Amino acid sequence: MIPVLGVQNAGKTSLIKVIKREFKNLSELKPTKGIERSKLKFLANEIIIWDFGGQAKYRSNYKKKAIEYFSDVEELFFVLDIQDQNSFTEAINYFKQLVSDLKEYSPEATINLLMHKTDPGMELSEDLEKLFAAISEKFAEIGLPMQMRITQTSIFNPISVITAFSKPLFGNATLYDNFSNLFKDFVSNSDVDFVIIFSEEMLEIGNYFSPDIDQKKMTEISVEIFKSLDNKKLKLEKLSLQAGDEKIHITIFNVNKQKFYFIIGFKESVEESVQILAVSDALLDEVKKFMSYF
Repeated sequence: MIPVLGVQNAGKTSLIKVIKREFKNLSELKPTKGIERSKLKFLANEIIIWDFGGQAKYRSNYKKKAIEYFSDVEELFFVLDIQDQNSFTEAINYFKQLVSDLKEYSPEATINLLMHKTDPGMELSEDLEKLFAAISEKFAEIGLPMQMRITQTSIFNPISVITAFSKPLFGNATLYDNFSNLFKDFVSNSDVDFVIIFSEEMLEIGNYFSPDIDQKKMTEISVEIFKSLDNKKLKLEKLSLQAGDEKIHITIFNVNKQKFYFIIGFKESVEESVQILAVSDALLDEVKKFMSYF
C-alpha cells in the first residue's frame, strides 16, 4: 500500500492520473472524498496506491484511524502545491502530524516530498529557488530522523512525475541507483543528453539527464515519448523521434519475457549520430546483463 497525502488541491489525484497515463481526465478532476484506491502494475508486482482526500474533515478521520492507515508503510508520498504559499502553514502542520504517526507505526518508512506544480520555466526563478531551499530544509527538519526524498514535479512534464514515483515503487533502490550511475557516466563521456529505461507500464528503472536540459525541454521530450509509446499499434523494435532540437532514439527489448524501452536523446546537430547509436547499443548490452537478474 502506497499512501499519497497532502492538503486539499495539492494535486495528488492528478499525479496518480499521470502515472496511469490517464491524461485526458486531468481537466475533469473533482476533490477526492475520503480515500480512493488505484491498482498499478509494475513489472511482476501489483501496487495499490491510496489517494487520501486532503480536506480537514477527512484528515481528522485519518488521525483517528492512524494505526490502520499508517502501519507497515514502506513509502509515503506527501504532495505540496509550491504555487499556493497560503497553504504552506496548513501543509506543514499536517506533515508534522503524519510524521508523528509514521514514527509510531512505521518508523522505517521513507517519506517522499513532492514539491508539485513546479511548472516549466519556474525553476529558473531565483526567488523560487530560495523558496525550494527553505521549504526543503523545513520539511527535512520535521521529518528527522526518518529517510526523505525531495523532488519537484509538474503534470506538464510527465517524466518528472514518473521519476518521482518510480524509484520508491521499483523497490530495489540499489539497482535503480546502479543504473542511474551507469547512465551518468555514459552521458558525461559522450554527446548524449539523457538515458532512460522504462518498463512496459512506463515506469522507470533508471535514468540520468544532463543538467543542461531544463524543464521546458523535458516537457517537449515527455510529450513526444508518451505520444509514441502510448500507440498500441507500435510494433517496431527501434524508432526515432524529434523534440525541438533533440533527437530521441528508442529501442524496445525483452528480458525474462518482459518488455522494456531503452531511450537516449542527443542534439540533432551532433554529426556523429551513427557512432553514438553504436556506443549506446553497447550500453544496452551492459544493461541487459544487469537485468538478467530480475
